[in-house]
Amino acid sequence: MQRVPRLSKPPAMPEGVVAIIDAIGNGTRTEILRHLSLRAMNATELAEVIDADPRVVRRHLEVLEDMGLVAADHPRGDRRAKGRVVMWETNKQRVNEVANTWRTYALGQTNLPG
Repeated sequence: MQRVPRLSKPPAMPEGVVAIIDAIGNGTRTEILRHLSLRAMNATELAEVIDADPRVVRRHLEVLEDMGLVAADHPRGDRRAKGRVVMWETNKQRVNEVANTWRTYALGQTNLPG
């Protein structure tokens, strides 16, 4: 497969669309969303399923959480307790909202959903 050069952001592209593309335009993050939509998992389980380093998975989860695409069963400031296992799941409603925003933009429609 030939690699396509990365292009700069088109000047007219709305920031919300840029954020969506940055978050879900990554194959690993898309796989994370897919697996977490099937069942809740912790980062270690998820790393095993997608064959990735748990530290890398946690960084991807942070990006997805910033977009509201995944949710954890413990708030951010309450995750570091010794022995605590944080379970993650896909926020399916938010995934649908993001998909609608991207689709609306990609189809040239002018009224982007929130």
